[in-house]
Amino acid sequence: MKKVNELRMGTLLSYVNLGIGSVIPLVYTPIMLRILTQSEYGLYSLANSIIGYLSLLSFGFGTAMIRYITKYKVENDKEGEQNLIGLFIFIYSILAIIVFISGWILAFNSGKLFSNGLSIKEVNELKILIIIMTVNTATIFPTSVFSAITIAHEKFVFRKCTDIFSTIIIPVLNIIVLVLGLKSIGLAISAYIGQIIIVFINFFYCLKRLKIKPKFSNMPFTLMKELISFSGFVFLGSIVDMLYWSTDKVLIGAMMGTTAVAIYNIGGTFNNIIQQLSVGISGVLVPKITGMVFSECSSKELSELFIKIGRLQYIIVSLIVTGFIVFGKQFIMFIAGQGYEKSYYVALLTMIPLSIPLIQNTGLNIITAQNKLKFRSIVYLIVAIVNVISTAICIRYWGIIGAAFCSCVAFTIGNGIIINIYYSRVIGLHIAEFWKNILSMSLAPFSMVLIGFFINSIFPIDKVYNFCVGVIIYTILYMIIMLKSGMNEYEKGIMLQPFNILYKKVIKVN
Repeated sequence: MKKVNELRMGTLLSYVNLGIGSVIPLVYTPIMLRILTQSEYGLYSLANSIIGYLSLLSFGFGTAMIRYITKYKVENDKEGEQNLIGLFIFIYSILAIIVFISGWILAFNSGKLFSNGLSIKEVNELKILIIIMTVNTATIFPTSVFSAITIAHEKFVFRKCTDIFSTIIIPVLNIIVLVLGLKSIGLAISAYIGQIIIVFINFFYCLKRLKIKPKFSNMPFTLMKELISFSGFVFLGSIVDMLYWSTDKVLIGAMMGTTAVAIYNIGGTFNNIIQQLSVGISGVLVPKITGMVFSECSSKELSELFIKIGRLQYIIVSLIVTGFIVFGKQFIMFIAGQGYEKSYYVALLTMIPLSIPLIQNTGLNIITAQNKLKFRSIVYLIVAIVNVISTAICIRYWGIIGAAFCSCVAFTIGNGIIINIYYSRVIGLHIAEFWKNILSMSLAPFSMVLIGFFINSIFPIDKVYNFCVGVIIYTILYMIIMLKSGMNEYEKGIMLQPFNILYKKVIKVN
């Protein structure tokens, strides 16, 4: 019962965090974009994309940490767990040194890479940003072990409270440095300070609360072959993510400049929001799914969980995506202002196909726990490479819209078609039943797009007040239609539970 409550509270806090994370940008983003110029914001986004390649040097060990720590915890082998943690800290410390050296090499060669798209001043600033972000990434590597421990031990309440703190503190620090006039370099510094604070919180929680102390005297080096075998395909998956989400911006920066990167990045920001919303549910299930796999649960049980979570994710994801289709242009105008109009089309082209893996990411958790990432990783890598090549060609003719379109096609083929065939034929998940469930829930999202455009035509969204009213009406109508036509009793119970609790309390008071 305690684990169930921890899971429920973790999921609830995930959405509290996502709610806060959705509201804060409404205040923070306009301030940031108005203090920074388009080129300055684009430069910061470009530096983030470049430094993302250094994160690949983790070689996928992050997922392995959670899997193997969970394994030792299930076996109640605390000694083995602490030795394993010592091994991971040792591995990540070596990787951190490699990250540090690689980052400096990247920084001092950035002029050669971006001389066509960036000015001399921008190249010099880019070097400073890369160095600061390199130090940040190198620091995170060995200390990320403590974050993985809290996940493996299913301490979701602590983890999500930490996430909420991080969601609040980083924008606050960012605003402070922007007001002080530090601009993009200040943003990089504040991100590092925020990260250090989170590191110390995780470290002391593991040490004092969980009573887990890393041991370095008897590290299980015999596991290295198994760890590398497991992490290899997770690493390939990380490469694919980088090719999808960062290479576009690097190519745009090299060929078109920082202003184009800024516009493209604003469009991609909304993908991050729905990704976080989706992972908010499935992310807390990683230890449970790993435990089910180790317990040799049937494909029927895994399919039931896959469909159950997928339905919940679809309710949220389809609301966000269809709402953005209707109100996205105005939202970008209010948040970013003039000059970011193309961001709407970038967002749509990448957001719609992304919805498929977002409502199926429990499947990724399942094949990760089963150590069956090989096929997925190889296929995604091939599709991602084709995407990069086609993007480099299309940018020359259609700019950032061409880049977004290439990502759209790649996502549809790789994440939509091929992986569903794999889930069905190899993993044994009931994919036909999954899509039957999704189709049965689709009256609300499809009808609400039509209703939303109708609302939009009657009430011009030219002021923030009108926008807020329109979004509220849209959300209420969506939930009513979904409750009546799409949700089963379990989902209705989840959605109506807060209102039922409130109603009972009102009755008691009266």
